[in-house]
Amino acid sequence: MYTFYWQKFILPFWPKVVIALASFLMASVAGLAAPIIIKLLIDNVLADGDLYQLHFITAGIVVLYLLRGIFSYVYGYLMAKVGNRLIERMRQEMFVKLQSKDYAYFVNNQTGEVISLFSNDLTLIQQAVSVSIPEFFIETLNVLAILSIMIYFDWQLSLVTFATLPFIFLVVGYFNKKTAKIGMLMEDSLAKVASFLHQTLLSATIVKSYSREEYEYRKFSQRIHQAAEEFLKMQRLNAVLVPLVEFLAAIGLTVIIWFGGREVIDGELTIGGMFAFLVYIINVPAPMRKIAQAATSLRMGTVAWERIQQFESQPRTIFDGGMEAPKGHGLVEFRDVSFCYSQNTGILHHINLCARPGEIIAIVGPSGAGKSSVANLLLRLYDPTSGGIYVDGVDIRELNLASHRKRIGFIQQEPILFHGTVRENIRYGFPGASDAKVEWAARMADAHDFILALPNGYETPVGELGGLLSGGQRQRIAIARALILEPAILLLDEPTAALDSQSERQVMESIRRASGGRTTFIITHRLSTLMASDRVVYLANGCIVETGTHGELLQRGGLYAKAVALEALGA
Repeated sequence: MYTFYWQKFILPFWPKVVIALASFLMASVAGLAAPIIIKLLIDNVLADGDLYQLHFITAGIVVLYLLRGIFSYVYGYLMAKVGNRLIERMRQEMFVKLQSKDYAYFVNNQTGEVISLFSNDLTLIQQAVSVSIPEFFIETLNVLAILSIMIYFDWQLSLVTFATLPFIFLVVGYFNKKTAKIGMLMEDSLAKVASFLHQTLLSATIVKSYSREEYEYRKFSQRIHQAAEEFLKMQRLNAVLVPLVEFLAAIGLTVIIWFGGREVIDGELTIGGMFAFLVYIINVPAPMRKIAQAATSLRMGTVAWERIQQFESQPRTIFDGGMEAPKGHGLVEFRDVSFCYSQNTGILHHINLCARPGEIIAIVGPSGAGKSSVANLLLRLYDPTSGGIYVDGVDIRELNLASHRKRIGFIQQEPILFHGTVRENIRYGFPGASDAKVEWAARMADAHDFILALPNGYETPVGELGGLLSGGQRQRIAIARALILEPAILLLDEPTAALDSQSERQVMESIRRASGGRTTFIITHRLSTLMASDRVVYLANGCIVETGTHGELLQRGGLYAKAVALEALGA
């Protein structure tokens, strides 16, 4: 973490950091000078009855603390500013890395835990790097400076003081180990709370339709209670640590008062010196307490840093090939493709399929047959275990991911719309598209008329995840979003599942028009869609068992014909 602190915090912002630390040191010097001035006041000014010196010194004390306040403000402001800039950069870098993660990462990790990295963990790191680290080292220097001045005043009395310090350091070290362990548990608990909350928000319709609010409340309460218990353990440790340190310091102070009092009585120490020495002693617990708190914060920040390092260090399995996708017609070939998500679970086995431009291929089969895996492989969300997928004769593993995916118009079964207007959602993959282009895509998807009927037409907000629109409306906007790219390949996963029969016919006609010259894959179980396709590919147990037109497969009387007869085609 300290290498990161130097590279990310000190070097990019070194002028501000230097000014901030210098200001902190000046504020500390002002605080250290005050007891010396008070010593002079007692031993010289008051003893001699010098009124002029009294005015001068008291005015000096006011100026001293004014300067201390100014320097403290400069330090606090600059460190907060630098800390905010650092976390802003970290969030940006983490988001870039998040976007570059393999699709498998999003499948295998809970969304709430990822969100927790961006919120809770980065907040802890911000506190550690902008407050705790500089405070830890500067307050340590502050304590050393106080101890040095104390030795200068009276080395014998200082030895008595030092005798209590090892006990304080041992206590702080012991509690730091405890807080590190509890801190990790607390962060895990908070991540689980965030993940559960995210899941509940996405599942609000299901929760309400099944009247499971009370059940979800109990589950949430269990998770939040666990997080609260870990937090309480942390607070309990801090609640014990601070007064314990102060108690040990008070014992030392009592012993020092006894020894110092004897030296004053014996004439070995002046009253002013004794008073200044006691002020320094009284000032020691404050920086010691800050050091203890900073150490705890550093432990928490280190835990958060380790979690983020785990996030960033997870290896990728899908890499850019580096080659830009050539402009072609979209000839797609699956050459002996096999695929499995794990070593023990085969999904696809020796898939051989050639799809030509202008051809509409319907992929159908029972649930779990591997239909979605075909789509995932074509999008290169995963790579085949063996074999290869070629587009216009080029293995897609050799291509730049972005250029490959841009030539595929993808429509999911459950369309995802972003918070914004209808126009912004259609234009999502083509930000520079003209209004005329947006309307063209909407007409092709049979969405133009219903969009115009919305309160603000194309400027109507769609709500969170498109929640202000019906399922059919969301689907048609998603189709328009794919068509606006005029891709060489169309990949549709149940595109008409949410539409009524009339809308389905209209959309299929639009897709057929749009697919002219393009290679189109449609994962479907709708009979009308199958009949409208040029070729049907029937998958079962990860294998292509039948292929042909709808009519040809019915005549063969195989698995496809039986599935149609039983109306048991899987989604």
